Amino acid sequence: MAKTCVRAARKGCARGHRLTSAKAPEYDGNPVNIPPLLRAIDSTHRAALTHEFGDLQPKPGWNPPDLDVLFLCFTNRCGSNYLGYLLASTGAFNEAGEFFNSPVVLMHAAARGLKSLPEYFSALPTLVPHSGRIAAKASIDQLVMLADAGILDALRGRATYLLLERQDQLAQAISRTIAWQNGRWTTAQASNVPDSALVFDRAAIDLEMAMIAYDNAAFSLFFAVNDIEPVRITYEALLADAGLGATAVSARMGLGELRLRPEKVPISRQSNAINAAWRTAYLAGSASTASTMETLPRPDELMARDDPAARTRKALKHLLRIAAVRKQGAGNGSHQ
Repeated sequence: MAKTCVRAARKGCARGHRLTSAKAPEYDGNPVNIPPLLRAIDSTHRAALTHEFGDLQPKPGWNPPDLDVLFLCFTNRCGSNYLGYLLASTGAFNEAGEFFNSPVVLMHAAARGLKSLPEYFSALPTLVPHSGRIAAKASIDQLVMLADAGILDALRGRATYLLLERQDQLAQAISRTIAWQNGRWTTAQASNVPDSALVFDRAAIDLEMAMIAYDNAAFSLFFAVNDIEPVRITYEALLADAGLGATAVSARMGLGELRLRPEKVPISRQSNAINAAWRTAYLAGSASTASTMETLPRPDELMARDDPAARTRKALKHLLRIAAVRKQGAGNGSHQ
């Protein structure tokens, strides 16, 4: 594939320009606001870190390392790994990883004697190769963790948020359901489960779609209450134009010209005949294992009335009930 040149809207900026938002700084001087609905999110990562570090809170006198941060906000199977590799192919970013997953944090904390999440964040520049900025994936519960630890407040004017969503949430839910069964979250991972052993489960797909809606609504609420305008990209748009993500990020961050090299992306789409067959079965109304979701109102029914803010609140309350039946596990976001 030919190299693609991506030019920022603001020309003449050096590639090492400090990461800034079009609404600089990202925060207006007020602490990051975490509304009660977001505090109700169940997080295995937070539970593990709290067990090790105690309550997550700002560390007196702590200042972040002198670098800029791009938070790639994601839900599993939205294409975040693909976008992360595309951005890394420009040479302006590291490969965005899930650096705030509790096993990763605790592994490095134990090896280096780190006693808090801010201390771990300070160690990131030594753990991640970078060129003055770090790209890191973050789920919604991890943003809440970082806010409570005082990290997001400390990054004022040096943090940019990129929200990647998938328009076809049925396809995303099917992809997630398959990954839960075969343990293959990216094409870089092997699986001992053959396609013939995968079992269509309508209830599981319904649950995954509800969780996707829940996470996306939670991200929107976080950005709204903090007056943050994230860079928004959809997976479908990224597939149509691989340079879209680099264009949008470069324009927001003032990085000047970036050279995209899609041929360096080491993963590929995983969708195959199984995904297509399950989609057909789902849309045909094929049944499977019963779910507690059958006794709950559908998220789209809640989202179909009232004003946007009320819809978000109602959806989150409903989906928090659904989250109680969700088995959490360690799954990385991936390129379909």
